[in-house]
Amino acid sequence: MKNVVFVFLASIIGTTAFTQPILTDVAPSVGITHHAVMSDFEMPAQGGAAWFDYDNDGWYDLYLTGGRTADALFRNNGDGTFTDRTADAGLSVIANVFTDGVTTGDVNRDGWDDILVTTFKTAGNYLFLNNGDGTFAVQPNWAGAQHAANSFGATFGDLNMDGWLDLFICNWSRNMEVTINGPNFSVDSEANFYYENNGNGTFTEKAAELGLDDTLGCALGVIVTDFDNDHDPDLFVSNDFGFFYGNSENKMFRNDFPQIGFVDVANDLGLDMAMNGMGVARTDVNADGVFDYYITNIRNDKLMVSSLSGYEEEMVDRGLKNDSVWVQGLSVRHWNVGWGTGFLDIDNDMDEDLMVANGSLRYDYPWPALDSNRLFLNDGNGDFVDVSFETGVADTYVSRALAYCDYDLDGDLDVFIGITDSINGTSNSFLYRNDSPPKNWLEVKATGVQNNTNGIGAKVVVYINGQSQMREIGGESSFNSQHWQVAHFGLGNSLVVDSLQVIWYGGGVDRYYDLNVNQFMEVIEGQGLVTGISGANEVDVRVHPNPFANEINVTGTSMEKLELFDSKGSVVFGASVGAAGKKTINASHLSAGNYLLRIELSNGQSVIRKVIKE
Repeated sequence: MKNVVFVFLASIIGTTAFTQPILTDVAPSVGITHHAVMSDFEMPAQGGAAWFDYDNDGWYDLYLTGGRTADALFRNNGDGTFTDRTADAGLSVIANVFTDGVTTGDVNRDGWDDILVTTFKTAGNYLFLNNGDGTFAVQPNWAGAQHAANSFGATFGDLNMDGWLDLFICNWSRNMEVTINGPNFSVDSEANFYYENNGNGTFTEKAAELGLDDTLGCALGVIVTDFDNDHDPDLFVSNDFGFFYGNSENKMFRNDFPQIGFVDVANDLGLDMAMNGMGVARTDVNADGVFDYYITNIRNDKLMVSSLSGYEEEMVDRGLKNDSVWVQGLSVRHWNVGWGTGFLDIDNDMDEDLMVANGSLRYDYPWPALDSNRLFLNDGNGDFVDVSFETGVADTYVSRALAYCDYDLDGDLDVFIGITDSINGTSNSFLYRNDSPPKNWLEVKATGVQNNTNGIGAKVVVYINGQSQMREIGGESSFNSQHWQVAHFGLGNSLVVDSLQVIWYGGGVDRYYDLNVNQFMEVIEGQGLVTGISGANEVDVRVHPNPFANEINVTGTSMEKLELFDSKGSVVFGASVGAAGKKTINASHLSAGNYLLRIELSNGQSVIRKVIKE
């Protein structure tokens, strides 16, 4: 197992008084007129949402999947309203396809975000490349022969760290057939897909080869996350029916990069919960510098908090309740069903709150009204208070998707919640505009140069008066959905950000100091004031030139050993470093392309840098 570097951060305590956020549903008035329609009761889970800036005008747009009804692309007009551009954008070609989830990313590194739509019981999933002129072109052979499956959550992420976005797709159950073996039950499962980006507009499916297929799983949600702080992307997958004999529990696939392949360590960490896993969200609730994970479920959601021995379930301990309601008149207990979810600082008070989209599996009276959405406010100490009814997000409908974004760029996060089918008199999903009392904020978009251009996987940390907040950009499916790929920080009454760190895959860090609050800023990889590695004991390591022609010079303190890996994970150079703290690698014989340099330090840490041979 690779070295795990835990960066212990100071606890985060809000500097302002506890105030209730004000959320206003504006969907119909701003032009968001859409809701999903379930395919059939066999899997009533249609509806996904993704926030992304498809036309690069600085305003974030919204793509919605429809299940049995057509998908929709709503362009943000920049004045608080939206216009349906589905037909104009060339996306109507899947109007008659049963769609489920959606995710976006710049797969060909041309600066324009592309769209991936997953489908239910069709010929395959759909990749739309952005033409850069407001239109998209469907790619019929993007992965060779189409792979058909019942696909739901999906995410882009640069899992092999070559700068090109790869794709992971959650596959559920082929036919929903139940096998009875004495007292044991199992559900017909479907292997997941992992598509490696070939860098030429095509992908190659490699899930089984890399240990990511999970043939006994019924996956619905996924998140790309660096759970062990070793500067490479891991995958956490939530599985449905994990409590059935013969079906897989949730998975945490550890990336052992630059070695090729993944290892499931969920059991070692206590993350192998047997549940009806749906959506996934991340935060650092106990402020120890390690991400914690929330997984929605039928009956009882799970909050898995990091500890020295792995992860422990702390849902109830932290004041979170999303399990059931007692129906007095019917003398029955109705189990809540959680779907989309996300941690977000909705009141800008310097701690992340939690929002959950709930939706019954039954559409008849009174069940939808008993499964209302939930908003839990963080009290600043990592405990939560349910303010769902006070804020008006407790509804009487059937919700699925949840995705947040500061769509009006006023410094607070707004939330889209998608409903499926028209229940109790509404035919629109919800867009909750955040009208809370103003507090200070900072929003950071990270653009990779050697890393992927979306900055997916970058960790962003802000420091104020000795306190810190940490975010990880992109790489999640909530449920069938994607939040905007921007790190948002509520700053309370703070007037200055002391410093900002952006930690990239491979360990490179960009630092910025003395930042003004209340700004949306873009950070570009390599343009910060200092580049190094993160850790309790930081070291200065320099690799130059990069790109290189014939040789690579490595200088720094406390270096012990160098290893250079090619794109296949093979070692092409290895040597110890002397006391002088410098080493020259003769690379004239190497072919042009991407390489990874691993630098082992005397304190047990490892630094990985991407280098490019011209």
